[in-house]
Amino acid sequence: MSASQPVSADDGMLDLLAAMAATRLELAASDVEAHLGATAASLAFAIAAFVLALVALVFAGVVVIALFWDTHRVVASLATLLAYIVLALAFVARARSRWHTRPAAFAATLRELELDREAVREVA
Repeated sequence: MSASQPVSADDGMLDLLAAMAATRLELAASDVEAHLGATAASLAFAIAAFVLALVALVFAGVVVIALFWDTHRVVASLATLLAYIVLALAFVARARSRWHTRPAAFAATLRELELDREAVREVA
């Protein structure tokens, strides 16, 4: 378009929509980056905690079995095994609960897109 031609309302609307789309894509990219960063950090801490907890549980189980080795070694072994199973099930339940209550990805982006859609409807 040359400088001598007037800018039509349609061209202005297209420029506005393109700018809005670019802004929303930048927001979506920012949302993805923040979500991935938080997820990676959470996973790293969860894995470290999981490994340390497993080591501690193994040693705790060995201590319980060693304490009862002369008198009730089978009962102590079974009790330790059952304790591990109950703990594992509790952690699975907690993980599932947290997974289902996690914040939605792209919430801010979707909210802004809805506001954009309403703004375009008002203008049109």
